Amino acid sequence: MQLNVDTANLPQVKQPLWNWLDILLIIIGIAAFFLLGFTVFGLYFQLVEGEFSTILEPSILSSLALTGIEFFALTASVYFLGMRRKKLAWTDVGFKALSVGWLIAVLVISIVVIPLSGLISALTLVILDQPLINPQLDFLIPEGFTWVGALGMLILGGIAVPFAEELIFRGVIYKWLRDSWGIWPGILISSLIFGIVHVEISVVVAAFFLGIILALAYEYSRSLWSAVLIHAVNNSVKIGLLYAIVALGIDITI
Repeated sequence: MQLNVDTANLPQVKQPLWNWLDILLIIIGIAAFFLLGFTVFGLYFQLVEGEFSTILEPSILSSLALTGIEFFALTASVYFLGMRRKKLAWTDVGFKALSVGWLIAVLVISIVVIPLSGLISALTLVILDQPLINPQLDFLIPEGFTWVGALGMLILGGIAVPFAEELIFRGVIYKWLRDSWGIWPGILISSLIFGIVHVEISVVVAAFFLGIILALAYEYSRSLWSAVLIHAVNNSVKIGLLYAIVALGIDITI
């Protein structure tokens, strides 16, 4: 006896948005786009400054260049090797409108996260018996206060980089790990990776904590914009305060 099954009424199995091949291609793409950006800016420095290695020397121009390269490499790789290749829209990777309630929640979370992440970073330095100096100080403000540095860092480090980092770390890596292993393994592993890429130990610990908050915000709001906004407010306020303190001539070393 032949049974006629109406497949239209059967529950559809939702396929994961990302797989290991996507992740591999995107990581390779990040390295390639970073190399491209580094080469372009390096050649510019060679033409202007007369030396390719100048891009690695502490200066506000090199800091802004490297920050811009990070934004370009992360965003371009996810877009071209992830979204375009798989024909995904921005909403597919999480950029959906936030409700008014979540916009208020983002503001509240940001107010709590800013001092808490700073405290975690400071406690890490104390525990390791290290001087209470922001390890990113030489990169963020290598030449003292300048309006070019302040505005450039606020735009690139405060807005552009948080967008790019949330796109890759929450929109791609966390989503892949979550779909593969579940919410908490995805949160913890993606946050650990997010922390490790920040290199400096005090920043690593603070970034790991921040990554957990950002992943939870994305998970429960169902919008990547919540994570982007929290991340952007956190970075922008800290960069703005740093430049304001230096502009007032306050010694920020202890």
